[in-house]
Amino acid sequence: MKFRLEWLGQYLPGDLPDLATLRRRLTDVGFIVEGTEGEGKDAVLEVELTANRPDGMNHRGLAREAACALGRAFRDVPAPAPPEGPAAASSLAAVTIEAPDLCSRYSARVVEGLRVREASAAVQERLRGLGMNPILAPVDATNHVLWDIGQPLHAFDLDTLAKKADGLPAIVVRRARSGETLVTLDGVERTLSPEDLVIADAEKPVALAGVMGGLATAITPSTTRVLLESAHFTATAVRKTARRHGMHTDASHRFERGTDPETTLEALDRVTALLLADCGGTVARGVIDAHGTPRPRKSVTLRHARLVSFLGMEVPLERCVEILSSLAFGVREAAPGVLEVSVPTWRVDVEQECDLIEEVIRVVGYAALPETLPHPYNPTWSEPVLAREERARDLLAAAGFAEACTYSFVSAEENSPFASCVDGTPPVVSNALGEPFTTMRSTPVVGLLRAARHNVRRGLGDLALFEVGRSYALVEGRPVESRRAAILLRGRRGVHWASEARPADFHDGSGVVAALFAGFGAPAPAFRPAALPFLAPGRSAEVVVDGKVVGWVGVLSGTLAAEWDLGEVVAADVDLAAIPVPPPPSSVEMPSRFPGSEVDLTVTHPFSLSWDTLAAAVRAGAPSELLSVDAKYLWRGAGVPEGHVKTTLTVAFGSAERSLERDEINRWRDDAARRLLAVPGTAVDGIA
Repeated sequence: MKFRLEWLGQYLPGDLPDLATLRRRLTDVGFIVEGTEGEGKDAVLEVELTANRPDGMNHRGLAREAACALGRAFRDVPAPAPPEGPAAASSLAAVTIEAPDLCSRYSARVVEGLRVREASAAVQERLRGLGMNPILAPVDATNHVLWDIGQPLHAFDLDTLAKKADGLPAIVVRRARSGETLVTLDGVERTLSPEDLVIADAEKPVALAGVMGGLATAITPSTTRVLLESAHFTATAVRKTARRHGMHTDASHRFERGTDPETTLEALDRVTALLLADCGGTVARGVIDAHGTPRPRKSVTLRHARLVSFLGMEVPLERCVEILSSLAFGVREAAPGVLEVSVPTWRVDVEQECDLIEEVIRVVGYAALPETLPHPYNPTWSEPVLAREERARDLLAAAGFAEACTYSFVSAEENSPFASCVDGTPPVVSNALGEPFTTMRSTPVVGLLRAARHNVRRGLGDLALFEVGRSYALVEGRPVESRRAAILLRGRRGVHWASEARPADFHDGSGVVAALFAGFGAPAPAFRPAALPFLAPGRSAEVVVDGKVVGWVGVLSGTLAAEWDLGEVVAADVDLAAIPVPPPPSSVEMPSRFPGSEVDLTVTHPFSLSWDTLAAAVRAGAPSELLSVDAKYLWRGAGVPEGHVKTTLTVAFGSAERSLERDEINRWRDDAARRLLAVPGTAVDGIA
């Protein structure tokens, strides 16, 4: 935001502050001064303000901070009381608040007999210095007051407001009704909903409260009577309306962050004085001041001992009182070393004791904080669920995967293919930030796909990503969260000068899942053919533990992969809570000092036959010397019947007590081959 030095100086008695010093001191107390333009009184500061400091989004507020930072007095400029005519404002218009929870105060003045013209040169110069184009004096006056003291205002052409039965033009602060429309000042017709807070007359909406006025009641050169609005709206109500309609205005920017309900009358006096000076006219007697649900004043206790303990340094109690008082906090000593601090109504960010401690140290200076070495830190996970998640991260990172942290909010279109991942339905986000974030994800794989697409479009095609996160579902109307470990593989695996690269396939994915279980010390899961619509048939599997499906792994269907512009992708998703974690072993089994031996068996079998069926046939009735069964080669094509595949299994034997003899290895191999032959539809090379 831009601030004119001359305007700031209005609130600082004496000469204008040195620009370089002002910039440095504002930075010291927590403001980000991005740059300056011009010199002398025409200089402009560019200041970045965080969302929690709406009190600084005006010249008076920033000047108050500058006075404290520079150690100078702050001089408030009282609002001039405008001369009033004989007619009472309440006899010219009526204000009703029908949504008191969303509008705590609505103040209004009426000015008659004015002649709309351009604003004075001084007002126009100030607005141009902030990058704004002057329009007409009534509109420029409201913008001037907004930038002066931070209170948004709006001017209605009083003669365009529909009247109540008693003949008075009406202002009604209410929720919009379904189907109502409003053409705003930007010329766009907007369809309203009951969640929108509007300013209406006796018949229809005439403004989106806190966001933008309506075109039908706008000030024009022919306007002679004006109703000036100065109100306080609930920040949440304005934020939701502005977001719903895709609007961002100077007024909404401030209302969304919190304004001061106590400035509504002062702002009316200031804008009325400017309006009279430029357009003449007569001010109706009094102010129409309607109240909704009041916002309670805040009082916070500050313990000096707590401040010293929190900061690790001594700040005298008298210095704390001086700092808080200079920032307009009301301070009294309720007990020895205990301050009772009343919070100004414009400081919406101060809620608790630590906020007051921050006020003190930012003025003292963060550089004054002592530097100490941290104590040795040995992290321990007292929560088993968190320990399990951290273990999964370590295992997947050790397997060569890069961790991704993606949003739990995804679009309905992205989420719909994975609806079958969970029992229930995906939860819909009622206050979504926008279209890409309308539902809660059914699997973290959705976020991994988005991350993969982002990388592929930038030329990074060989990917190994994982995320340990949550999936979400509504089961019988109740939200259910599940902690998941998800992976995604795309492109080449084994990219190294000493080895031949190959595309990632199903076995890479299932191998990672098996390694994850092994890393927890859990028995290997079973894999059985999956019938999930988003996975390629024959190259996908359900992950099964004790007969229960706890996840899935496989190649994404060609249609889904094409929608993401990714080509062939391998993904997996496992419920972390379903991985059985045995107690740590009480002893360590040493590896055998005797060499083992491996034999190969090549089996021709139907493509639909699962790998688990083959492995189970080898293990059934095998001797204790059987160490492992692994797939070595997979072949489809010439020499293999249609609908079949040729798989080469590597079977390893070994003993911790002796060296194995060739005859017994051959016998065990032949026994395994005969068990494979017993599986319907299989044939083993070399054995009839």
